[in-house]
Amino acid sequence: MSTESVRLRRADPASSLSSPAQLLRRAWGRSGQGSCEASRLVDELLHTEADEGFDFGAAALVPEEALAIAVLSARNTVAAADTAFAQAFPDPGAIPDLRRLAERARRTGSALGLLEAADGAPLTAWMGRGPGAARWVRSDTARAALARPGAVVALVFAPSRSGELAGRASAAFGLTPIEARLAEAFLFAPTLEIAAAQAGIGHATARDVLARVMAKTGAARSGDVVRALAEVMSAVHEAPPMTPDRLSEALGLTQAEAGVALALAGGATQREAAQALGLQPETVRTYAKSVLAKTGAPRAKDLARLVAEAGALSGLVAVAEPVFTSGDPPASLRLMPRPGGRRLAFLDYGPAAGRPAIVFHGFTAGRSLPPRLAAALQARGLRPIVPQRPGFGLTSPAGGDYLADAADDLEALVTALGLREVALFARDGGTAAALAFAAANPGRIWRGVLLNPRSPRGLSPSHRSGPVKRMTRMLLDQPHLISGLGELIRRRTRSDFLEAALHETLGAIPADRGALADRAVRAQLVRDIQAHFAHTSAGYAAEHAVYAQGWRVPQVGAGGPWTLVHTGALGDEPPRDPWLQLPGASFHTLEGAGVLAQFTHPDQLGALIAGEPYLAPAI
Repeated sequence: MSTESVRLRRADPASSLSSPAQLLRRAWGRSGQGSCEASRLVDELLHTEADEGFDFGAAALVPEEALAIAVLSARNTVAAADTAFAQAFPDPGAIPDLRRLAERARRTGSALGLLEAADGAPLTAWMGRGPGAARWVRSDTARAALARPGAVVALVFAPSRSGELAGRASAAFGLTPIEARLAEAFLFAPTLEIAAAQAGIGHATARDVLARVMAKTGAARSGDVVRALAEVMSAVHEAPPMTPDRLSEALGLTQAEAGVALALAGGATQREAAQALGLQPETVRTYAKSVLAKTGAPRAKDLARLVAEAGALSGLVAVAEPVFTSGDPPASLRLMPRPGGRRLAFLDYGPAAGRPAIVFHGFTAGRSLPPRLAAALQARGLRPIVPQRPGFGLTSPAGGDYLADAADDLEALVTALGLREVALFARDGGTAAALAFAAANPGRIWRGVLLNPRSPRGLSPSHRSGPVKRMTRMLLDQPHLISGLGELIRRRTRSDFLEAALHETLGAIPADRGALADRAVRAQLVRDIQAHFAHTSAGYAAEHAVYAQGWRVPQVGAGGPWTLVHTGALGDEPPRDPWLQLPGASFHTLEGAGVLAQFTHPDQLGALIAGEPYLAPAI
């Protein structure tokens, strides 16, 4: 950031670092007349990363099962601890590495390292003090203990030790019971033979099973299976890329050892690591032995697990808000490997015997279905499936053309699930991707429903959400701001900020204002946005760019019929002519519904998606 930029940001009260919502409102509000000013302001916001004092306000979703938390006194005794920490470290004061890590945290504010649990397993740990540590304690006892002089928080992150998380990861990759048993045993077993014995299968059978596991997880080598499972079990958030400097501190390695450790953890053989690092194979072999000895990792695959967890932990402690999650999700998370090292994520609500209905999320939310909408679809014999489009949530960004990759991903999903034809339901920004799939696969659509589809012409002039209309106009007029605003949103995912933004953008619409009065609705929307932007804003940017570049409704030769649904509370119905070419196009209005129709009018939407006669909204 230039000196002039820093001076501007600090001198202008409107750009207070403690008010990110105000900064975002300024960017939206100036999009009409002062477009150059809006562009400059957004660029300023995006370059504040260089200022160490800037709090981006990002949140992270953290599975409780992955954590063990304690507050240590100035004498390194346990002042407060959860059950997981007490079980892993029954006598923490007797662990030299724990004492050293705590003392480093007292001197520098925070410290990342390894601790040996009572069963001998090396675990990644972070210790800290001050506000950054206080956000991890949740009981009054722990808060009181942390307020005492010299107290630090000890946070241990070991998702791979949780059988529940391992089971969810196996299910996400669609592993069969025998495949899951072997994969979960392979997380810690030193050899495949031992993992096979623990899984209760023969060694020869284990080789075949492991090959199937590798195919489903997209692993090129057996060690990649461990890394894939560890990454899925880790928290949903963006971890900064692990560098030799950071890994050296986290695992107590020299710079040279850390470079070798990163290469091996990334799946390279010792010979490949030597070539990549410009070292002799014998040198790499020596460093590799030292790395395994220092970390306590028996083999390279165990090192891959530790590096993945250390990277995730270092990202977690940098966020402004940890959002603790627990329990089974409302739908089955599934992950599919895609060409080019990409990955597709989707939620399957079942039942397997139901007629499939593909439900697209919006620009920022909709990753999960409102319970009443899911129930309305299932009650009509449908099987809701919610794919995450390229660059959203856990789906990798597009490798080439965004719409082509989005359509290919959905075709691969439909084929992998053995589905002959599907219903398609898309809203706002998901329209272009849904129609790209329909145009490429017209015979596989038995019904299509578009809710408030994003028109090639943008939003209606009568659109009743001023902030949404202003931002849309700015992005259409100034596409160079798209990726910047996506990054700005990604770095503003703290729950209180998102709740305020929801009220500001939707508060003018009575139905949406009523929906937001429900705490469960707000929580689901906030969690969806946080998960959508956890890793990247590439999907948000790519999808907005599609519309800014002049997207037009493609020719859909067959399939359908298609129903276009407008929610009356948003304003006048937009022009119908862009949609008339869709097979069997018909038009309906949900009177009184706004942006959150999936929450306020689930039965009406369920009927439309199932092809039932149109139902008027209840009064």
